[in-house]
Amino acid sequence: MAGLIQRTTKKLECLAARNKVVYNVLALYYKRIVNKEIRLADINENDRILCVGGGPCPFSGILLHEHTKAHVTIIDNDECCVEVSKQLVRKLGYEDSIKIYHGDGSDICPEDYTVIHMAVQVSPLDKVFSCMKQKCKLGSKILVRIPKKHLSHTYNVHDLTVFNAFNSRANHLFRNIDSTALFIIY
Repeated sequence: MAGLIQRTTKKLECLAARNKVVYNVLALYYKRIVNKEIRLADINENDRILCVGGGPCPFSGILLHEHTKAHVTIIDNDECCVEVSKQLVRKLGYEDSIKIYHGDGSDICPEDYTVIHMAVQVSPLDKVFSCMKQKCKLGSKILVRIPKKHLSHTYNVHDLTVFNAFNSRANHLFRNIDSTALFIIY
């Protein structure tokens, strides 16, 4: 069971990256979530967003840019996903506003970003989050998608308690994500 959701998501995103109809249908799943996150963190065009965990079809990064016009950088630790997502971003005409790199979330220096967005598939989510939190500059905002408790065993999260001290959160009904937690670095 472990990894089933991630593998299924990756396969669907690979298909969406190559097929416009599938892309548009799957984008519907993310639009409400991303719009809630934009309101939660008060994201605007002046923000510089780092998305940790983009996958082959980085819906969240793309939607964050489309809805705010902010510059977005996406990192993913899967080289194949990075190449597929670069092709998609180029096809959408966003290559000047959305940059995609291969890398590990624990190794990235987030100092140049005002908002860090962490996908629920980031692994291990709690450890990468703790790393980001230590490296961020004051005033930075971290958005973390938290899995539903009954699904947390399918994600690589060792300690959900590291997410208890959030500043605010947006709940997501009828999703595998329980909520997006907002942390503001003071």
